[in-house]
This record gives sequence, structure tokens and C-alpha cells, in this order.
Amino acid sequence: MAKLGILFLHGYTGGRFELEPTFKYLKTRYDFEYEFPLYPGHGINLNMNGVKGDEWYQEAELAFLNLQKRVDTIYIIGYSMGGVFASFLAQNYKVDGLVLIAPAFDHTKISKLHRLHLSSNDMKEHLRINMIKQVKPRLKHIPLRAMTEFVNIVESKTGDLSKIECPVKIIHGKIDLLVPYETSIRAEKEIPNSSLSLLDYAPHLFMFTEESLLKVNILTERFIFK
Repeated sequence: MAKLGILFLHGYTGGRFELEPTFKYLKTRYDFEYEFPLYPGHGINLNMNGVKGDEWYQEAELAFLNLQKRVDTIYIIGYSMGGVFASFLAQNYKVDGLVLIAPAFDHTKISKLHRLHLSSNDMKEHLRINMIKQVKPRLKHIPLRAMTEFVNIVESKTGDLSKIECPVKIIHGKIDLLVPYETSIRAEKEIPNSSLSLLDYAPHLFMFTEESLLKVNILTERFIFK
């Protein structure tokens, strides 16, 4: 019987807590091997001084190679920057499937929020769920240099999405203020064997909203475990 492995890749300035609810949801239902790396400088307590974007990707790649030794089939669940890393791994290694959650192939500057074309109801919903309270305490621990590293590593690891051969499920929230969902619409067109699910009223930090989290978990479960 083929042994299944899942690699969980979190996002920029985040940590395992971003995908831990999805990990627990799947692990209580299915048996699989896994790797769940934490990038240098990331986690509950951020320490981004002196770390480089290449180190973040290398940590993800090392976890993939370690998992590859133990399993026959590998899926990668990548969130935000982790979705970029997941897609780049699939361009360079044999991967059996990808789940890309709000993949950060692009990011939104505050000055360009108009690009998102959010309705007044969308903005009201974002204010209602109050995502800023999740982000604000961490901002003071993110030096400007770390943002530059993020932009550079995303650009260098996006690669050529048309080279991804495995099945891909893309999931994106329609009130994502950090990564515009149009990014995933473009990605679906570029990745040959991909499908996109857009979630109404789902923010970038989906793991902090119960309804969005459940939808992401179910979509991920159906894609990987059929």
C-alpha cells in the first residue's frame, strides 16, 4: 500500500499556527506522514533580523526532501508565501498534488487597495471579523529589510507556473486584503491541471474565521483524499 506524505508550508511572518487547524483536521481522519517546517525567524515570536528569503525556501525544500525519503506519494499544502514555495517545488521535483491557499504570487500595497474592487459589504465584513487585531501586534517585529526579502524570494521562486504537471487546487478568499484573488484567477489559467475555488467573505487570514476555515479544510480533504 502506497504511503502518503503531506508537506505543510506556512506563510510570510507566520508559523505553523496558520496551517495547524487544517493539519489537525486531516490528521484526526487519515493516516499520513508529514513535514511541517518553520522558517528561520518565523513562529509565534518573530525574530526577522538578519534572516534571508533564501533561508526560508531552503527550509521548505529540506523538509520536502526529508519527506520524499519516507513516502511514495507527496502532496503539498502551501499557504500564502508557502503556496509560492509549493509551486516552485512542483516545478523542480515530482509532486503528486498541490493545495495552494491564497498563494502570494502578488501582494497588495495599502495605496492600491482599489485594485481589489471590494464592495461596501465586503469591507464591512472585513471590519466585522477584525483581522487587524491578528496582524497589528506582529508589525513592530517586521523590519523593512524582511519585506524586501519577501518580495525578492517570491519573485525568484514563482518560476514558470505552466511547468507544473500535477493536479492543483487553488483556494482564495474574495475579501483578501493582502493578496488579491485575481492573482489566483491568473494562476489557474497558467497552471495546466488546476481548479480554483473562490470563497465569499473569506480574508487572507482564513484560519481565524471559523466558516472560512471549515470550507478550506473540506476542499483540501476532498482534493487529497478524494
